[in-house]
Amino acid sequence: MTDRQFPHHRSLTITESSNPNAASMYCKADPVEHSDSFIPSDITEHDLPYIESFVRQAYSSWLWHIPRHVVQELGTPALYSYDGILLSEGSWNQQEERGFDSERLVQASIKSGRTEMCLYEDQAYVSVPICSHQSELVFAVLVYEAKEDWTRSEALAIEGWALQLQQGFYREYEQLFIDDLNRARCHAEFEAKRRDTVCDMIQTIHHHIDVDAVLAQIMLGVKKLLPTATAEVYVTQELRIDNPRVKVLMFQPWEDTIVKQAFITGSVCSDERDDGCEIALALKGKQGAYGVLKLLFEQDVPEPSELQFVQLIVEAAGAAFENAKLHEQANAVIQELSFINDLTTRINQTLHLKEIFDDATQELSRVFQAEYCILLQYHEELARYELVSQNVREDHDSIQETICFYKHLPIVKEPFIISDAMEQSYGQIDFFEVLNLRSVIAAPLIAGGVIKGIVIVGDSEPRFFTYDNFKLLQKLAQHMGLAIANATLHAQVKHLADKDQLTGLYARHYLNQQIDEQQRSTRCGSLIVIDIDFFKLINDTYGHLMGDQILSQVSRVISSSIREGDIAARWGGEEIAIYFPNLHASNAYKIAERIRKRIEKETEPSITVSSGIAQWGQHDEHISVESLFNRADMALYQAKQMGRNTIHIHAEAE
Repeated sequence: MTDRQFPHHRSLTITESSNPNAASMYCKADPVEHSDSFIPSDITEHDLPYIESFVRQAYSSWLWHIPRHVVQELGTPALYSYDGILLSEGSWNQQEERGFDSERLVQASIKSGRTEMCLYEDQAYVSVPICSHQSELVFAVLVYEAKEDWTRSEALAIEGWALQLQQGFYREYEQLFIDDLNRARCHAEFEAKRRDTVCDMIQTIHHHIDVDAVLAQIMLGVKKLLPTATAEVYVTQELRIDNPRVKVLMFQPWEDTIVKQAFITGSVCSDERDDGCEIALALKGKQGAYGVLKLLFEQDVPEPSELQFVQLIVEAAGAAFENAKLHEQANAVIQELSFINDLTTRINQTLHLKEIFDDATQELSRVFQAEYCILLQYHEELARYELVSQNVREDHDSIQETICFYKHLPIVKEPFIISDAMEQSYGQIDFFEVLNLRSVIAAPLIAGGVIKGIVIVGDSEPRFFTYDNFKLLQKLAQHMGLAIANATLHAQVKHLADKDQLTGLYARHYLNQQIDEQQRSTRCGSLIVIDIDFFKLINDTYGHLMGDQILSQVSRVISSSIREGDIAARWGGEEIAIYFPNLHASNAYKIAERIRKRIEKETEPSITVSSGIAQWGQHDEHISVESLFNRADMALYQAKQMGRNTIHIHAEAE
């Protein structure tokens, strides 16, 4: 439309109508006010760039509801935006041959906020602004084509229909807030349900004091909140978990980096990948981190609110996990004390090393429930370990050849743990291959700061032992070392009590005890009592020191002349007694004669001895040790009477 065409333009003031209220209805009508309404009172100029879709929807709905005869009479109006941009063509501007440019007319209505009209050829064009309720802000314009002689009643009808379009827009506009409110209500209900779910889960988690139950609740909570996520829990090696979705946290260079980072930092870590994203959350309590929850999302990335709920569950699970762990540790301490008490009670009931080793092996097998338990004793003279007790029946005679990796223990005096022999190389592992062992814990048995042996517990299952088992074995080994030290001291004291310090032979009470035991387990036996001839004269001539040396020389000859099972003891003074189990007096006489000759030949100064022999056999109903000694002593007296340096057998033994 050109400037030469605008002289035909005239402004139509609707207020000149016979019904002024109807004329001003479109621009002056106020909306119904509600003080408690949640919908904003009206649109502002800041809303104009964002309401185009509502204007279009209202226009489409408005055209749908206009009666057909009205459309036929007035035609379809064109719709323009608040800035004069055509939004929908009318029936008139679809005819290209008319050539009418409505831009000036639309801008005039936007500027004035009133209905405007202009004439073009034989047609009149009317632009009706669509204004807001309160501020009369133009947000759309309708443009009609009318006849040049159109009437005010037609203008009122046009503005009335425009008013319907305004009301339709506000319905769409208000529906936006209603939909938002409904979405907010649904979201609030959804969040409330999730909060209730999270609270129930947290409460359930805190009710459990078992590690497995806490981990199961974590998995259940993640499944409810994030059903599309794949969850895995990584825990430290200290735990023995049966859940297949719970894995061991291993700090290896090729292991999951995000899991290690979350465990070390104790924070939430994420990593985006081509096939989704990973999120790791640390299971931590007041004392530290105990594991990591890793979530894998293949497609949908979780919303921050979902992660917040998961983080709440993880935080609660971390605290519950710590409580469960502390509860386990308390029970473990109680059980550990019970094990220590049982072991010490059992091994302290005896002072014999062999019994201590056997009892300790049985207790260790019961405590650790392992397939294999072995005790090796270290012999300083042989400079190697020897098998003294085990809980398996296989005979491993060559075990000393297959334990070369234990030889470092006497040097460092430290225990060790092998989680998996297939992954760790600890010297030569022939020992593992022989016994099919994958897991091993071992500790030295130390008594008085000296290595006395090694206790070894093993199993064919890898990672069978926990670090707590390892620490428990160390404590049990300490108590076993004390028991071994006590038994060793007892053996040493007993050895000192049973031995004569001068001659190295047994003492008289030990000989009495052995003869009494032999009489209950053997059929016969002989006793020789040897006396050094003229021993008082030797002491008077050479002195008591020489007398002691003579006794030592005689004792060495006797010790080298008897069998391993024979018992030689210092009877008293210069008298020495020898007991021969399962030996008749005639055979004992031969041994006594050999001893007599050797003493006379090998002593310096040369001396002689006299001997008396007594015997007991099955024909004796019962002969006491004292009676047997009395017979031998009487035979010795007869030998002395016969001129010394001779041997005499008691009459009842002949």
